[in-house]
Amino acid sequence: MPKKAEKEIKTVETLHRFSPLADLDRRQLEDIVEHAEWLQARKKDVLMELGDTENSSIFLLRGNVLLEAADGRQRVIKHTDPSSRSPLSRLRPSRYQVTALTPVQYIKISNDLLDELTDMDEASEMISSHYLVEETSEENADFSAQMIAHIYEDLHRHSLLLLSWHPVALSVSQKILKEKQDNRKMAKAALMDPILSLKLLKSSQLQRPGSAVTSIESAILQMGVQRTHKLAFMNLFRESRDPRMLLLQETFCTAWERSIMVASVAGQLTRKLGLENAKEAQLAGLLHNIGELTILSYAYNFYREITPQELQDCILMFGKEIARMLLSHWNIFHTLSQSICDSTEWMYDHGGNQPNLTDIVIAAKASVQISRKDSNNPPPPLPQIPALKKLRLDTPDSILATELRSYANKSLEETRRKLDIGA
Repeated sequence: MPKKAEKEIKTVETLHRFSPLADLDRRQLEDIVEHAEWLQARKKDVLMELGDTENSSIFLLRGNVLLEAADGRQRVIKHTDPSSRSPLSRLRPSRYQVTALTPVQYIKISNDLLDELTDMDEASEMISSHYLVEETSEENADFSAQMIAHIYEDLHRHSLLLLSWHPVALSVSQKILKEKQDNRKMAKAALMDPILSLKLLKSSQLQRPGSAVTSIESAILQMGVQRTHKLAFMNLFRESRDPRMLLLQETFCTAWERSIMVASVAGQLTRKLGLENAKEAQLAGLLHNIGELTILSYAYNFYREITPQELQDCILMFGKEIARMLLSHWNIFHTLSQSICDSTEWMYDHGGNQPNLTDIVIAAKASVQISRKDSNNPPPPLPQIPALKKLRLDTPDSILATELRSYANKSLEETRRKLDIGA
């Protein structure tokens, strides 16, 4: 039987992590702290019966629970999952039996109180649709719709989950934590992990609102060694995964490889052409598929097995807009953000004759795609791509194009060697 939870967790700060409560002011949260039931349960205790009509919502504080529908479909939710920030089975009658898989702590809040404190009429359409697809049609729910709902909600609640591929996060964090004062070496290590690089940009930008942080080395200088070490540590232990599903294991690996290769080619091409800002080109290349990496982070916690086609369709359809939404929300400097988003369009053309940063990234993407014989989102015939025309790379057998493909492969091999990651 559930019993009262420990007093130390009954705080306003505890409530802030939950999506429907994050925007409430302190007075409103104190009202919930006072009137909610703060409970704990033993393993195998039932927190909510199937068909339960009690007008309350359950929020998971600690532990793992099993949601089981009438037809036998099951879903495990851990308190560390993004989905745990939402109520467990809010619809009434409840579509699930909720059972503790471990000892758990949870809060039960009256829906009348929630509705009184939160303006339900102004809840975003996407967040509302999240509850609908989550609870009324899970078996046939559209993967893309659920991904976008989760990402949109978490981004605006300041709780977006971005996962690094664990083998990379492990080696990169070790290299960074070993350094005590050499910002350049820490930056070189961070640039082998696109997710950590973006988190460094985001965190440093928060400390310098209104000014642009334009490189990872600048971000580390702004953050300081101690905060950089902490971010690398937390990225490894809280936000890195080695997926159990073979599909996600392969896709995480492929996405990381593409980031590294496009980054190296973009930097090399900039230097070869005598253009400025090779470091910015490298960074834009590293983050060119940040929309894809965000979708993969949320696919990791999806409640059912995902097909390769579902994953690819979601990335092609929403990757660009997710990247734009994320980079804009975090105020990542405009030139970089614009180049990353525009580079998702093979036929992008800025109208001028001189190549810009977006053209460089598109050319790097095309080079890597041809080198890897990647059939996902293949480029149109090279002579049709405006960026390649400007760079005179519109024939696959041009000397520079051949050089770049070779350079991409060597850069990946070298990065794997530095991180001690097998092919």
